[in-house]
Amino acid sequence: MIKNDEKSLSETVEDNAEKITSVKSADAAEAEKEIAAELGKFESIGALMAAYKSLEAEFTRRSQRLKELEEENKAREKSGCGAPSRESDEIAAKSENIDDSVKNAIIEEYLKTVASGKSVPLMVGGVSSAAPGFAPRTLKEAGAVAERFLKN
Repeated sequence: MIKNDEKSLSETVEDNAEKITSVKSADAAEAEKEIAAELGKFESIGALMAAYKSLEAEFTRRSQRLKELEEENKAREKSGCGAPSRESDEIAAKSENIDDSVKNAIIEEYLKTVASGKSVPLMVGGVSSAAPGFAPRTLKEAGAVAERFLKN
């Protein structure tokens, strides 16, 4: 009877081992599905790592470029390039001190001169060119008019 018990015990252990491995493989498959769902658009953990390394390299390049630009900006500020000049500061200070009533008076005066019709003469002295007395009807007539105009 002990032999039967040993045989059945060994068979039982083997059966249990098979069940445990099948459960482990089912759990592993389920775990892989969960990991794949968490990886999103990446096919595998290797693809995710490759993308991460690429992203890390790009981040490093951009950080270095940003540092370079900040140093250039600091150097430019120290040298005075790009800084507002003293004259522009004085003009800004003067324009801030002008009242709104003064600004309105200046604008009104400007609008009156524009509306009065006084304009700069286009021609002072001399003779203006006369337009032809008739309109040419053909290309030949237009050529003759142009020729007379250029000779005179």
